[in-house]
Amino acid sequence: MSPTPPPPTASATGSAAPTAAHVPLAVDYANTLSASRGRTSDHLDSWLSERGITPEPRFGPLRDAIRDLIAAAAEQAAYPTSALATVNAASAAAPQWLELSADGAVVARATAPEADRLLADVARSAIELLSEERPAALCACQAPGCVQFFVRTHHRQEFCSAACGNRARAARHYQRRKEQ
Repeated sequence: MSPTPPPPTASATGSAAPTAAHVPLAVDYANTLSASRGRTSDHLDSWLSERGITPEPRFGPLRDAIRDLIAAAAEQAAYPTSALATVNAASAAAPQWLELSADGAVVARATAPEADRLLADVARSAIELLSEERPAALCACQAPGCVQFFVRTHHRQEFCSAACGNRARAARHYQRRKEQ
């Protein structure tokens, strides 16, 4: 009897195929900008702090570039050249490699500081997400006022969360009642 093949694993940069419970690192990073009741909120500093990274100004341009690329993918448009350059530069900024230990474990190694590694990981996640067959599954939330992105897990999914779906349905209901 042949051995059972191992389950699919994450790639070398740690991103795996999205599931309902998994949000790709690049999408999570891009969604540190949100909107509610007409106000835009920036959660990038708290996102970085949760990961033990001191916020720095260089993290904002990468997020903006990734948002531009995801928006282009969601609209099935060409990727902006400046956004591509920003993401590619961030990806190349922190050299990383894998080593195989004697016991068969894979160990990730890097020579860059933690902040550079995080920038590179986010950029590589975006590159993997945008280069695979999944760009068609990348979507912008259709709820009024929402600026979030998500990876569609069902062909009819239109919203990034149940709350956005409820908000959109309530807005449609209100509009119908208003017109009567």
